[in-house]
Amino acid sequence: MRSLLLIGFSLAHILCAAEQTSRLEGYFLKLDQAQLTAQFTTALNGAEVKQVALSVGDGAIGWQGRRISCSLVESDGKLRAEKIMSADPEELRQATEITEALKRDTFERGRVVTRGANELMPAMALWGQDGKFYLKKDFLGAPLVVNFIFTRCGNPKMCPAATKTMKKLGDALAANAQLANVRLVTISFDPTYDTPGVLRMYADSYQIDGQRHRFLTGDKNQVKDLMRHYGILTTEADGTIVHNSATIIVSPEGRIVQRREGSIFDPSDVIATLVQLTETKLKQ
Repeated sequence: MRSLLLIGFSLAHILCAAEQTSRLEGYFLKLDQAQLTAQFTTALNGAEVKQVALSVGDGAIGWQGRRISCSLVESDGKLRAEKIMSADPEELRQATEITEALKRDTFERGRVVTRGANELMPAMALWGQDGKFYLKKDFLGAPLVVNFIFTRCGNPKMCPAATKTMKKLGDALAANAQLANVRLVTISFDPTYDTPGVLRMYADSYQIDGQRHRFLTGDKNQVKDLMRHYGILTTEADGTIVHNSATIIVSPEGRIVQRREGSIFDPSDVIATLVQLTETKLKQ
């Protein structure tokens, strides 16, 4: 099953040839998840309806009835909807507000931006692999583990290794009732490519539990500042993104507890820290 998902994920990377493309906002009036097709319209008042094909990831999300933006790509007389993102006005307003506030925070911190132990995690407003909108407050109240990846990473010792390690942590958490509320968050530092649909395919290819582990994407400027606050550095070289890796453990109150450098870690060691945080929270 996983091999099929990985094949589908790889094909999605390939189908980006030069074709006629237009960026539009609108709605899916009817979505056929079995056939991976939808009816797209720019308005709900009887405007022209177009039949479009969807990726496996976007089909699984089911954007029906929500205002979205997408690229309509025409190939061989057929349309595909790609790079689908929420265009909900209120979600976009909040995301813009957080992006601007985070930018000001980054500027005010000067040269030392990376947040250390006991500092509060930065604000964020991003979309998950389920297409839903998430704010920082949605992850408070229980321990949190945060890392960064990009889905096109071809270095098996970096993002793939980090995702496999987070998967192992998630599986271990599932076996520990005491840690049922612990959440995992992975933020893409390639948000222009890693839309919710792409992240959905990526997470599913690793058989990730989407209820516990959120893959997030959004405004590229917000993501850039989040990376600085979490100490993630990137540079583009030879057609890819070269980067460092780190895993950040956050307390239920939203304070940074630990930072573990590198792509991988010992899940049992992290679980010991999460148990301690959970027990401290229960005593309060």
